[in-house]
Amino acid sequence: MLKIHFLNVGKGNCTIIEHPSGNISIIDIDNSRIKNNERKLTDPIEYIKSLKLSSIFRFILTHPDMDHMSGLNQLANNFKIINFWDTQNKKSIDNSTWDESPYDRKDWEKYLSFKNKEASPKYIINYRGDEDRYWTDDSITILSPSHNLIKNANETEEFNHLSYVLLLEHRGFRILFCGDASAEAWEEILDDCGKSSLQADILLASHHGSKNNIFKPALEAISPSFVIVSVAEGVDYAYQFYKNLANKNVYSTKDKGNIILEINDYGRYRLTFQKN
Repeated sequence: MLKIHFLNVGKGNCTIIEHPSGNISIIDIDNSRIKNNERKLTDPIEYIKSLKLSSIFRFILTHPDMDHMSGLNQLANNFKIINFWDTQNKKSIDNSTWDESPYDRKDWEKYLSFKNKEASPKYIINYRGDEDRYWTDDSITILSPSHNLIKNANETEEFNHLSYVLLLEHRGFRILFCGDASAEAWEEILDDCGKSSLQADILLASHHGSKNNIFKPALEAISPSFVIVSVAEGVDYAYQFYKNLANKNVYSTKDKGNIILEINDYGRYRLTFQKN
């Protein structure tokens, strides 16, 4: 069975994947808003502990924004991370900004300490079209970024351009995880990969459903049955667009809490919701 946990962390992201192989993938983490919403939001560290995992096979940082890596220091202190996926970004954060920041400087420092490590965790950079494809053992396909998008992001300092977009397949069921991929990234994905490669049953909307990251031709090619949006209470997203895009329904973490997807070996799926 494939089991995916889309956690209700507010306007950030944390997705946990229990692969049929036994491997565990975690895509992004954010615990920066837990203190302000303890009763409603899920603490990702405590949730991961509840799964009684022995280790995390891969942690994938979609892009270097703090609402996608907050809690990384705690995660590394509590669990063995075997592989760490990143991008060749040149983002930096001025030391003077931390005093006014809602984020923890230790998470950024932990992230920097992982760069170029050969083990514990092994630091990995892979883009669309690269030859090293060992991750396909867990049926993961990298749709983005490309080397061109990395260059664009570093030149413009618009780091959403280089966000990972990943396709996961199990028994004919397809799920797209989109980080904060920009409209420019979606346009390139469509041009380079074609419509058929984008089709998916479930879409985790990029950039928390923001209207600013919509490139309609690519998203319409996905034609998802369900759209999931990781977003905080009081924050609007392009609900009507995604409602029209979804063939069945659109669900947000702010309304449904944790959203859990299970797909068995016959390709049958079940969606359940878990509010704190």
